[in-house]
Amino acid sequence: MKVIEDGDKVSITCEIRLEDGRVYFKNDKKNPIELVVGEGDFFPAVESELINMKEGETKEILLEPKDAFGPRMEELIVDVSKDVFPPNANIREGSRVKIGTPSGKVIYGTVIGVKENSFTIDLNHPLAGKRLIFVVTVISIEKRNQ
Repeated sequence: MKVIEDGDKVSITCEIRLEDGRVYFKNDKKNPIELVVGEGDFFPAVESELINMKEGETKEILLEPKDAFGPRMEELIVDVSKDVFPPNANIREGSRVKIGTPSGKVIYGTVIGVKENSFTIDLNHPLAGKRLIFVVTVISIEKRNQ
């Protein structure tokens, strides 16, 4: 039976849960995640755990924040003028917003406070600072030399 080695193309299903059991992401065999192990396109800590897994095998992997979405950073909590948003935008605490930067990049954040002339926005990823449980199942393995 084939086992995963570095450089193999694999299809997996993946469920990402928070420690309290809430499911953040889940896919199925109809919509697999496809990746080349070792290329770093997925979470490198998960990719390394795929090594030596077989088709049909399931593994639960606990990732620390540094291996997932990083630590929460207070400097990513910013005040943004309400003028940046359309006047009819229905923005309130808890809203997810996107903000265009001068370089043309778009960044996303969560409104955590509303002031008279500005919004306080947390630009951290919603899962920053959290330990995550990945449950991965290998659907198929395509050997790198095939």
